[in-house]
Amino acid sequence: MSDSPYMESYREMVRKLYVLSSAEVRQFLGTRPDGDPRVEYLAGLQSFQNMANAQISCLMRLVTEKLGVSEEDFLAVAAEEIGKQVQTMENELAVVGWNEDGTMRLDLQAHREKTKGWPT
Repeated sequence: MSDSPYMESYREMVRKLYVLSSAEVRQFLGTRPDGDPRVEYLAGLQSFQNMANAQISCLMRLVTEKLGVSEEDFLAVAAEEIGKQVQTMENELAVVGWNEDGTMRLDLQAHREKTKGWPT
């Protein structure tokens, strides 16, 4: 199966996003040589963030423009799905609440147990 011009253009934009993300990370970290694993890792995260933002914008446009769903309904469903992810992560990290300044409160014993295998 051959790639369509749209897919080729999409892949080219993904490649450019990665290159731009790498440059942004290098700027943030200071001068780093090509192949530095910190740059590779952070550039991947930054590139993923940029791709996710673009994909969400795309989905929002498609749903609202093509399917006629209101932006408010779309955002309500998106907020619900994000809430589910927040709940999952809170459970994984043993978060028991949030402080007024936006920092999380942990069940420290449970948090240590859940994260004991993580690198320090």
